[in-house]
Amino acid sequence: MADTMRIPKDVAMDLPRVSVCGDREIFIENHKGLLEYTDTDIRIRMRDGIIHISGDGLRIIVMEYERMVIDGRFRCVEYEK
Repeated sequence: MADTMRIPKDVAMDLPRVSVCGDREIFIENHKGLLEYTDTDIRIRMRDGIIHISGDGLRIIVMEYERMVIDGRFRCVEYEK
């Protein structure tokens, strides 16, 4: 249905959208809350899993209802089911 109405799948299916800009900034949309937050690990709840970001000097610079921006130096971004 999303394809026929030209609605993006992340919007129609409440899927996360993760945009990584090099190893310095990550934009996350459609998150469901923060689970863990340290300067080396951040875990974010999604509708059907968890996004785990590991690195150094991590910090959340924007946290809104369903949008988050994280900066620092990233080593790994993984999606856990």
